[in-house]
Amino acid sequence: MKKIFIDVYLAFNLGDDLFLDIIAKKYPNCSFTVNYVGGDYDKFISQYNNVNRRNYNLINKIMRRLKIKDALTEYNRIAEEHDALIFLGGSIFREEEYHQSLYKDRMNMVKEFKNREKPIFVLGANFGPFETQGFINDYRRFFELCKDVCFRDTDSYELFNDMLNVRYEPDIVFQMDIEKYKNKKNKKRIGFSIIDVRHKQGLAMYHEEYINSSVKSLELLTASGYDCYLMSFCQREGDLDVINAIKSNLTLESLKKISIYEYKGNLTEVIELISTFQLFIAARFHANIIGLLLGTSILPIIYSKKTINMLRDINFNNILINMNELHLLYDNKVLKRALDNNLLLGDLSKKAEKQFNKLNTFLIN
Repeated sequence: MKKIFIDVYLAFNLGDDLFLDIIAKKYPNCSFTVNYVGGDYDKFISQYNNVNRRNYNLINKIMRRLKIKDALTEYNRIAEEHDALIFLGGSIFREEEYHQSLYKDRMNMVKEFKNREKPIFVLGANFGPFETQGFINDYRRFFELCKDVCFRDTDSYELFNDMLNVRYEPDIVFQMDIEKYKNKKNKKRIGFSIIDVRHKQGLAMYHEEYINSSVKSLELLTASGYDCYLMSFCQREGDLDVINAIKSNLTLESLKKISIYEYKGNLTEVIELISTFQLFIAARFHANIIGLLLGTSILPIIYSKKTINMLRDINFNNILINMNELHLLYDNKVLKRALDNNLLLGDLSKKAEKQFNKLNTFLIN
């Protein structure tokens, strides 16, 4: 049985949890260790017989505080114990103020695997946002050490398309099995995937307008007879705070037809709910993908270029709303058009499975 170490963002964020769910189910005969030490994910991880988290006990904590030994960065031991390393995630290459410290930590990890001739994979990611050429150059050196780098959008791929180990395939979640969720539409139900724009670089100025426009949209839709669901995909990133702000501005009459849903790790529950929507007004990246997979009409709210890139790559050229046009959220004509805003995905699921092609080859050999 191959032992694989996975560096993945775990914060009860729906998209990243789906990544882990898909890879764990796809390779039941592999043993995965996630680069996570918190006990709050134990219940989620316990669903899978082949997934564990890193061991990190009280003695490790004491030794780290006393600066005797830091088990968190003991990558030589991790590389000895595992056969491969995977960086699994979406927006994991962003130029943030902590770039240098994160980059140094990642390089230390990668070099330990590389020194032992054990392969490193980057799966499901996009590149950016970034501001400097130095950031690109840093990750060019990083990618040179990897066996396979598979981006989820062509813009990211084109930045490094001269590298033979870099390629593009659609987002990993497009291969999710959704057969059991089909045909559950409730014709008078609309979902809203909510974000906190203050957590997104350069978008804090839209915070009040986003709340006010969402309120007006909800008032309009509930008055038209729709039940509406406000959905938090990641509480840690402020989704629920914004939902509460929206809720506090709604009329009592509208509140009667509005429900709040907070994702806490139950993947089946959240996807079953989304499958009942006639329309999904989707700010979160993976809200758009899940909606499309389920055959639900979507109205994308664009907070990041990554969503535009993904929709363009799959030839979705229908209506969407940018941050500078949030008034369209309560435009009756736009909402009516959005009710038929979907796409036949064709063989997109098969293409998304190719994200794992190089990993498959390694596991077979």
